[in-house]
Amino acid sequence: MRLPLARLCEPGCLPGDREILPGLVASAWLARVAAWRQALAEAPAGDVALFHEDAGEFSAALFGAWQAGRTPWLPGDVLPATLERLATQTSLRLGELPDALAPDAPGNPAKLSALDPGACRLVLYTSGSTGEPGAISKSLDQLDREVAALEAAFGERLQGAQVQGTVSHQHIYGLLFRVLWPLSAGRVFAPRRLAFNEQLTALGGTPVALVASPAHLKRLPANQDWSGLAGGLRAVFSSGGPLPPDAALDVRRLWGQAAIEVFGSTETGGVAWRAPGGEQAPWQVLPGVQWRIEQGRLHLRSPHLGHDGWQATQDRAEASPLGGFVLLGRADRIVKIEERRISLEAIDAALLASPWVSEARVVPLPGHRILLGAAIVPSPEGQALLDAEGRTALANRLREALSGRVDAIAWPRRWRFLEALPTDARGKTPQRDLLALFRPHMPTPAWLEQSSERVRLQLDVDPGLAVFDGHFPEAAILPGVALLDWATRLARQAFPVAGEFAGMDAVKFQHLVRPGDRLDVELTWQAAKGQLAFRFSSATGVHASGRLRFQAGQGA
Repeated sequence: MRLPLARLCEPGCLPGDREILPGLVASAWLARVAAWRQALAEAPAGDVALFHEDAGEFSAALFGAWQAGRTPWLPGDVLPATLERLATQTSLRLGELPDALAPDAPGNPAKLSALDPGACRLVLYTSGSTGEPGAISKSLDQLDREVAALEAAFGERLQGAQVQGTVSHQHIYGLLFRVLWPLSAGRVFAPRRLAFNEQLTALGGTPVALVASPAHLKRLPANQDWSGLAGGLRAVFSSGGPLPPDAALDVRRLWGQAAIEVFGSTETGGVAWRAPGGEQAPWQVLPGVQWRIEQGRLHLRSPHLGHDGWQATQDRAEASPLGGFVLLGRADRIVKIEERRISLEAIDAALLASPWVSEARVVPLPGHRILLGAAIVPSPEGQALLDAEGRTALANRLREALSGRVDAIAWPRRWRFLEALPTDARGKTPQRDLLALFRPHMPTPAWLEQSSERVRLQLDVDPGLAVFDGHFPEAAILPGVALLDWATRLARQAFPVAGEFAGMDAVKFQHLVRPGDRLDVELTWQAAKGQLAFRFSSATGVHASGRLRFQAGQGA
């Protein structure tokens, strides 16, 4: 019988010998909750940031924070920008965060009590349509009602199953499916998420409920022995984005059952589900959820929303004659180009219809006028063309595929060909990661003087250059290796440098380069020696100088 989340720590409600995680019983888990409660009771007041890869310790810290009257904020990662943002929103850090608080004494479970489901809250982040993280507050009552809906819809098929997952519990999907739902329903859940397919096959015939994402399920190797996993698999869930039909077919063929796709978001909570198994199928709402279509958009009324009214979504939809609804793409993926409304979803679909493309995402690029960029994962045919004839040939084929289906003003102007689309811990492809693919690594050169042996030019160092990312978290400083890369790129534009890089001499870095600097660049090429002399300077002085060597005699 399901136990409400608010009563998990109430004395006498959770049997002490019930297994929570493999080898960890409830009495030990409650002691950890009590230890976190005690540590927070003695700490300064304020909201807390919580990040921990171990789902067991994460859950104990989460409930310990609620027991101490704190509101936990759950970051999706520990990147410097995320930590900087958290510093303005929370006063303490818990778990595997820098300078985090940790319990230094055992706790007393007898001091725990039932929680107020309306007062206890947590905050999650969602990327939204712009890529900027947004903070979404959820009450424990909302979370519990969602858990109740999941148990009503799928609980019967999960009896006796251990919950395993490939997604992070720092986001709403993993939090509910990997931690809160099993805690409430009395199912054992694994402390660590699975990163490799070999870990899945090692599960053998153990009864398992797998919490996965499209990013994982669409890359299942067909030559792997899945018989052990298929023998014990009770259910496989997928959320975070649509599961392509061919991937859904692979799951059913390799694992013996259809993946259960769950549709929802951090804002709305769980909305609907389907198990198409490779065919198109309408979405059926979860217990308690109501829906209607207004002006082509899906509207919801749900116990997971935190209010009793109807809420408009950004999802375009239509009713299905088979019952339920069919999603038609996002309304917020409409852009205006030369006063025309352009659907990015339609461009994605047109690209996917070509034989050259396996995955496609089109994004509007920032600038004084809107240009579109296309991130493409080539199909085997597309990759063969790319290898044989290059990027321009493949881009031209894709433009031909768009001809007659997409207005020429909406054709992507910039292309990125990738082995896989970038994904986060939820299995989603964040807008900011797509935009980062199109950010330049080098400023556009302004050529001042050019001859066969010497060039002079200027570079305006824009703060938006991708080369600033991830090198110096405390300040925006251009790494020295970027200047060497720029010298090489510029030399190959200015001179017939055909040889491979062979070494460098007398290289000096004298002043830091920061955003906003205007660099004067001087390059001198000695073809007979395969030697390039470079000098980067500004009003500050000389930033870098030296010589780069290429294979002797190349480009003479």
